[in-house]
Amino acid sequence: MKFYLFIIIFIFVFVLQSDKGVHCESYHDVYENYIENVVSHIYSQIILYQKQDSHNIIGTEEAFQPNMLNFRLKYNYTISILNYKYIEILIKFFHLIQFILKKCLQFYQENVLNTFISCVQMLEIVVKSSKTMFEKLHNAMKFLSYIDIRLLFVEGFVPHPIFDVIDFIYQYILEECSETSSFDLNKSPYEISEMKFKNLIKFQMDASTRVDNFFQNNKFMSNCLIDDTKKIKIAELPSNLESARKEILNKFFNEIIEVWYKNLGFEEFIKPKRAEFIPPIPPNTNQNDGIEALNIIRKESGWKKMNHISIVYFGEHISVDRIINDEVSNINFQIKKDHVSQLIRCRFTEIMKNYRTLLSAMLYICDKDAYDNYHKCLIELFSSFVKSKQMLEYLYEALVTLNRSSIWSVNYFSKSNLQRVFDWVAGFLNLLENNDFSLKNIDDNEIKTVEQLLVIFKNTFHSFNTQISSDMKIYDTLCYKDDKFKNVQYYVNYFRNPENILINSYPENSMQIMLYACNFFDSFCENVSKSCYEDLGFEKLSHCKNKELDRKLL
Repeated sequence: MKFYLFIIIFIFVFVLQSDKGVHCESYHDVYENYIENVVSHIYSQIILYQKQDSHNIIGTEEAFQPNMLNFRLKYNYTISILNYKYIEILIKFFHLIQFILKKCLQFYQENVLNTFISCVQMLEIVVKSSKTMFEKLHNAMKFLSYIDIRLLFVEGFVPHPIFDVIDFIYQYILEECSETSSFDLNKSPYEISEMKFKNLIKFQMDASTRVDNFFQNNKFMSNCLIDDTKKIKIAELPSNLESARKEILNKFFNEIIEVWYKNLGFEEFIKPKRAEFIPPIPPNTNQNDGIEALNIIRKESGWKKMNHISIVYFGEHISVDRIINDEVSNINFQIKKDHVSQLIRCRFTEIMKNYRTLLSAMLYICDKDAYDNYHKCLIELFSSFVKSKQMLEYLYEALVTLNRSSIWSVNYFSKSNLQRVFDWVAGFLNLLENNDFSLKNIDDNEIKTVEQLLVIFKNTFHSFNTQISSDMKIYDTLCYKDDKFKNVQYYVNYFRNPENILINSYPENSMQIMLYACNFFDSFCENVSKSCYEDLGFEKLSHCKNKELDRKLL
C-alpha cells in the first residue's frame, strides 16, 4: 500500500513539475513566435526587393530561401541587411551634405558673405527636411533594439541594430529643428551663419566617424551578404547643389520612408492590430503595474549617478541613457525591465563590493594601526556598521519594490536576477537585527562582549566575502565600469594620509585614522541611501507597496 501511495505521489509531483515547465516554456515559445512573425515579415519584403532589383529573379530566390530555414540565420540576415541599407541611406545623405559644405566653405574662404549665408541656409533646409525620414528610421531601429535576443538565442554572434548611429543623427536634427536652438540675436546674420556652419562641419565629421566605425566593426560580414545588399537599390539623391531643390529632396525622403519603413511593416509593429504582431505578456506578471512603475522611476535624477556603468547585453554595451530615455509600453516592457534589473544589479553589486572593501579596510586599521586601542577601534567600527543599517534598509526596500512592481522576476539563472544582492542585503540586516552592535547595554565585561560580537561579525562577513568574490568573477560579463574597483590597501593608505587626519577627542594617531575611516564610511552609506532609493523614486511607487512579494524572497 505504501509503495502504491509513493508511486501516486511521485506521479502527482511529476505532473505538477511538468506542467510548471510547460507553463514557463510557453512564454518563451510565444515570444519567439511573435519575433519570428516580425522578422519573417521584414525578411519576405527584403527578398521581394531583391526580386524586383535583380536581373536574375529565379537565381535570387533559389539562393536565399532554402538557407533561411534556421530562425537564427534568418534573424542575422535580416538585421544585417537592414543595417547595411540604413547605412547606405546615411552615406547618400552625407554625400549631399558634404557637397554643400564644400561649396559653403569656398564662399566662406572667398569672403562672399551673402552667398555664404544663403549656402548655410540651404544646408539648414536640407537637414530640417530630413527630420521625418530620420524619425522613421529611428523608430524602426529603436523597435528592433527592443527585441529581447537573450530570450531567443544562446550567446554567440548576433548582429545588433545600428540604433546608436541613427540616434546620434536624429538627436542632432531634432535640436536643429527645435525653436530652442537659437543663437545670440545680437550677432550679425554672417556671425550666426558662421557658427551654424561650424556646427554642421562638426556634426558631419562626428556622424561620418560613427558610420566608419560600423564598417570597421563589421569586417567579418560575408561577401555573399554584401553582394545581396548591392542587389537592392536605394532611391537616388541629387549630387550637386543646383539640383538639390526641396521637392527633389522630399521625393527622396518619402521614397525611403515608404520602402524602408512602411513596406517593411514597422508602422504595424509599433502600433499592432493583427494578433501575430502583438507582443505577448509574461505569465504571472502584472504588466500594467510594471509599465507604470518604470515610467515613474526612469524620470528620476538618481540614474545620472550610474553614468559610469553600462550593462553588457549579448556583447553590446548599453548606456544608462539608452535604458531609461524611452517611454515604456507593451512593446518594450520585456526588454526594459530586463535592462533596468541588470543595471540595478550592476550598481547594487558595486555598492556592496565597496561596502565590503571599506569594512575590510577598517578591520585592517584596527588590526594593524590601532592595535594598542584595539577594542576602542572595534567599538567605532561597530558604531558605523549600525549606522549603515539605514542604507541596507533602503537597498532592501528598493529590491522588494522592484519585485512587487513586476520589474524584477526571480530567475536565478538570469543575468538580470537580483536575488544574490537581495540575499547579501538581507543577511546584513538579519545580523544587525539579532545582535546589539550599538553596545549600548554593555557592562563591565565590555571587552568580552566586543570580542563575541567580533566573532559573530566576522563569520557573516567571511560568508559574504566568499559569495561576492564568486559573483565578481562574472561581473565583467554583465557590467562595464569606466573606473576600476579600489582595493583595501588603497583605502588604508588613503585613511592614513596625514592630510585626512582630524583633530578630535582621541589623542592617539591610530584612533584619528580610524575616526576618519568611519566618517568616510558613514558618508558613503548616506550617499547611497539618497542616490539609490530617494533619487530613484522608489518611494513614489505607492501602487506597488501592497502587492505580493515573490515567495522565493520571503
